Amino acid sequence: MEAARAAQRTLNEALETAKQLKTKSRDAKRRVKVAKKAAKKASKVARAARKTADEARRQYKKAVARVAKARAKAANKGKKEEKIVTPKRTSPSRNHPAARRADRASARARRQVWDVGEDAADNGSAESATAS
Repeated sequence: MEAARAAQRTLNEALETAKQLKTKSRDAKRRVKVAKKAAKKASKVARAARKTADEARRQYKKAVARVAKARAKAANKGKKEEKIVTPKRTSPSRNHPAARRADRASARARRQVWDVGEDAADNGSAESATAS
């Protein structure tokens, strides 16, 4: 009889232990499920944060480039306003030498005609005065 009671107690203890283990297992499974859900959500949020950070980095680079371009443009604008003063050209142009030669030749011809006319008048009166 005593052996039967001892076996009954052992059986009851084993059943009690099995129930506790089953409950703990169920809780652990629930915790695992919740943890997986939280990990998935965290992963999604992290991906969104990385995407936002990349977009912000791109926007920053564009803004820096835009500012650099504007700064360079402003610097060049200030430089363009300064007028470079150079003396007026006195030497003949090398781009159109033929035209210049023609101008000189016509000017020389005009001068010679004029000079010849003066010389003739002067020479004629001088010669007539010396010849007489």
